[in-house]
Amino acid sequence: MKKVLITGITGFAGSHLTDYLLENTDYEIHGIKRMNSNLRNIRHVLDRISLHDGDLLDESSLINILQNVQPDQIYHLGALSWVTPSWTMPAVYMQTNAIGTINLFEAMRVTGCHARVLTSATPEEFGDVPPEMIPITEETRIAPINPYAASKAAQDMVCITYHASYGMDIVRTRAFNHEGPRRDIHGAIASFAYQIARIENGLQEPVIKVGNLGATRNFTDVRDTVRAYYLAMEKGVSGELYVIGTDQIHTMKEMLDMLVASSERAADIRIEVDPARVRPTELMTFIGDYSKFRSLTGWERRYSLEETLESVLNYWRDFVKKGMY
Repeated sequence: MKKVLITGITGFAGSHLTDYLLENTDYEIHGIKRMNSNLRNIRHVLDRISLHDGDLLDESSLINILQNVQPDQIYHLGALSWVTPSWTMPAVYMQTNAIGTINLFEAMRVTGCHARVLTSATPEEFGDVPPEMIPITEETRIAPINPYAASKAAQDMVCITYHASYGMDIVRTRAFNHEGPRRDIHGAIASFAYQIARIENGLQEPVIKVGNLGATRNFTDVRDTVRAYYLAMEKGVSGELYVIGTDQIHTMKEMLDMLVASSERAADIRIEVDPARVRPTELMTFIGDYSKFRSLTGWERRYSLEETLESVLNYWRDFVKKGMY
C-alpha cells in the first residue's frame, strides 16, 4: 500500500485532495499540520488519516515526519496563498513558500526519502501577460508583480534546481483559479457567497463589498483540480511543468452576477467597491492552455461552473446559519 504525505492537508485544496484519495484509492494518507491548525476542513475524515505536527519552517520536524512515515508520494500543497497580505509581509511569504520548500527537500535528502513530489504553483507567477501571449502555456515567461507570486516563482525555481542537482522526482503544476466549498473568505468568490449568505439571514445590509471586478479568469472546480493533481502525480513526467485549467472563462463581475442571481434577495442587493479590497497591482487576464496536460492524462472537467457556484453558496449558507462565522 502506498503511503502519501500531504503538506497543507488542512487547507482548501489539501482537504479536497484528501477526500479524493480516500474515495478513489487504497493509499495510506498522512498529513502535516501546524500546532495551531484549524481542523475544520478535515474533521469528517480524522478517523481515516494520520496527522503529524510539523512546520515547513522547521526542518527538524520535517525530518522526524519523513523518518516516521516513509512516504512514497508527497503532495506539497502547504503555502501562504492569499495575495493581498503579501505586500505587507513579503518576507514571511518567501520564507514559507520558498524556504519551506527547501526545508522539505533537504529533509528528504537527510532521510534518504525518494518519494515522488507534486508541487502546485500559481499563474500569478506569469504576471501581466500581454494579449498576444494569451492563452498561457508552460512556455510562457514568468514575470511576477506581487510578493506572493515572487515567492511561488522562487519555489518553482527551487523545484527545478533540486530535480537537476539531485535527481529528485518532482512534478510541477500551475493550477489556474479553482473554486469550491471550504475556501476561506479572503478569496473573492468565497467572500461574495459569504456576504450573500449573511444578507439572506439579515446579518448585514444588502450591499456586497467588492474589489476589482474587471479581471478575467479561467475557473475550475477544486474537485476537478485535485483529480488533476492525482493524475499528474501518477502520470506526470519528472521535472515537467503542467498547466491545469478549463475553458470556463469569465470576469469576476460575471461570477458575482451568477451568485447574486441565485439568491432570493437578488433584487435588493447592491454592489459597492471597497478600496481596501483593491490590490496595488491587478492581473487582468488569466487564461491557460491545458492541452499538454490533457494530452498526457485525458483529464477533462466534470463539474460545471453553475455546480461549483451553487456548492460555494450553499457551503456559506450552512456556515452562517450555524453561526460559525
